[in-house]
Amino acid sequence: MKKMGCDDGSTNVKLAWRDGDTICTFVSPNSFKAGWKVAGIGSSETFNYEINGLKYSFDSVSQQAINTTNIEYQYGDTNLLAVHHALLTSGLPPQAVSLTVTLPISEFYTSDCQHNEVNIQRKIDNLLRPVTLNKRETFTIAHVDVMPESLPAVISPLERAGVGSLETSLVIDLGGTTLDAGVLVGQFEDVSAIQGNSTIGVSMVTQAALTALRMANSDTSAFVADQLIQRRHDREFAATVVNDESKVDYVLDMISSSIERLGERVINELSAHRHVNRVWLVGGGAPLIEAAVRRAWKLAPDRIVVVSDPQTALVRELVLL
Repeated sequence: MKKMGCDDGSTNVKLAWRDGDTICTFVSPNSFKAGWKVAGIGSSETFNYEINGLKYSFDSVSQQAINTTNIEYQYGDTNLLAVHHALLTSGLPPQAVSLTVTLPISEFYTSDCQHNEVNIQRKIDNLLRPVTLNKRETFTIAHVDVMPESLPAVISPLERAGVGSLETSLVIDLGGTTLDAGVLVGQFEDVSAIQGNSTIGVSMVTQAALTALRMANSDTSAFVADQLIQRRHDREFAATVVNDESKVDYVLDMISSSIERLGERVINELSAHRHVNRVWLVGGGAPLIEAAVRRAWKLAPDRIVVVSDPQTALVRELVLL
């Protein structure tokens, strides 16, 4: 049975698995709507799903896409859909798999910093439910382990950097819906503090982008808005998304302002951890807040690091555990 890492975030699902000595990764966006799509028309493959009698389909541009940027996503149908859709589009043939998945720190731990066994079991039970794909074979999720987000993502970087046993590292993981952070001692010898906030995430920028696009007569899906955020410096691409040409600059300015506000929220949230020796940025939102973090933490440039491919950093480490 193939063992896979699965960072099933609210915006994208990230997969990793071993192929011999190589670690393969795959990123799948979350964009699902209620009801089935017309199959067999167009060049794209159609994915029509059913869970407990309810029908869903993958649709990257639908304005009716189900909102996944909320904490309940972790335990519901859309999370189950997102994981199966990632598996089915990964290029691997349908088979039985053992998954190591993730929960935000605020969900994985209780207020007393102990494992939240209720939430962990909810997560496992949700992913073990069956999913059917119209007229096609699906994967079987045979076993599920659950890990906390953010902290494991820096295990290898800490070792490569030769971090000293008395050094403290702040790990900041900014995802679509949540901000997770922790203070590590040495090369993961100890965890000094953990912190999570399920109201701070890249979805703040996504919503600002969607609002700006709506003002420019360009209603679209969160998936398209996220693509625009990632490619915001590509004006030619922006012009293909924004219908009102006179408002391209307005939309891009709204995105930039929202990114600045997001950076301020992150800095204010983590102000208690300003005296660490190093800062590590992971998660899909890492590039958006790097500049703000460098301004706030007065450290040497090489002591603030955006890990390599921050979006898949966590899932790569899950495979190595």
